Amino acid sequence: MDELEPPHPNGAVHGNGAAPASGAGARKRTHAPWEFIILFLFVLLVCIGIILGWTLVGHHSPERLSTADAATVSKMCNDAQAALKQLPNPSAAGNGGAVVARIRAEDAVFRSMLTRFATVTPSAATPAAAFHGWTEDWSRVIDARERFATALEGTKGTDNKVEFVLPATRGIDPVDDDMDNYVRENDPNLKACFTEALQLTTVEGVRTYGPVSGNQ
Repeated sequence: MDELEPPHPNGAVHGNGAAPASGAGARKRTHAPWEFIILFLFVLLVCIGIILGWTLVGHHSPERLSTADAATVSKMCNDAQAALKQLPNPSAAGNGGAVVARIRAEDAVFRSMLTRFATVTPSAATPAAAFHGWTEDWSRVIDARERFATALEGTKGTDNKVEFVLPATRGIDPVDDDMDNYVRENDPNLKACFTEALQLTTVEGVRTYGPVSGNQ
């Protein structure tokens, strides 16, 4: 009968029938290829979920208008552009009466558009506040255009020059940058309302009304 060796301090019993000791010759467990495939697919699905969540939900600004409200506002901008295209398009710069007349005719179109904007009332507080701020910026630029037209008219018969000055936000940034950023936040629903699409900041020279189907 085989004799057992004294118990090892760790509790193991050694003898002729003991399991082979670990060591260089012991066989190590390896992961099967399918385990790595499952892990890779899991990580891939998590990444896809994050990307889809960001694309469909995460990047949408809380200031966005509803699709219906945005469609209404977009049509108002399109209608304004159509009306602007019907106006005489002077190429002269300086203090010409045609320039002043053009500015004031355009401003009448813009103010009519703003009156229509006022009929849009977003139901949620954040979109409503953002939309109101955007329309206020429109009003500020129109007022600046009017001041320029009045000043330009006052230089008639003189060599005086006047400069159109856009209102600013935070004291440094032209307000039309913020206005266009709001349009981008509502992408792709308000492309017709880019300031460039309506030539809002153009007060002298020929107006060029391009398509409104792409980001400005």
